[in-house]
Amino acid sequence: MSPARGGGPVRPVASALALAAVAGSLLTGCDSGSDTAGCGPAPSADVGQADLYGSYSGPHGARLELTAVGGTSVTFSVKNWPKEEGPGILTQKVPTFDGAGVWKLLNAPGEDGEVGLAFDGLDTSARGATVTELRVGEKDGHTVLFARLGDPDVCRVLTLS
Repeated sequence: MSPARGGGPVRPVASALALAAVAGSLLTGCDSGSDTAGCGPAPSADVGQADLYGSYSGPHGARLELTAVGGTSVTFSVKNWPKEEGPGILTQKVPTFDGAGVWKLLNAPGEDGEVGLAFDGLDTSARGATVTELRVGEKDGHTVLFARLGDPDVCRVLTLS
């Protein structure tokens, strides 16, 4: 550091600010449990069940229908739903199944929307090996459901629109 007019060292303010910015980003940075910016649709918060009723389609003919039976009972059905949850379901035809069950919002009010699927009579060999949680997002002004698959450092997203 060079001496200042008063004889003391010059403190580089820009470097201190840059260091503070880096420290702040480390405290608020992404980890494996948080959203990765730019990976998939923009997450949506403040969604209710009624906002999600309808049909969604995905790769290789996958279909999801979210319906209301009445009151707070909400059901779903799937056709050609992948028996796997890894990134391979995006690029290749994998074994699929048809099924049904009950769905619910998993997020607290004000948090990004997340839907949980509880399959009725799901074969135990498929339990845990299929997509059962979907995030609620927005793409081109429309509500979509999506799941990030595999390594969080590699952006692979199953999108149902």
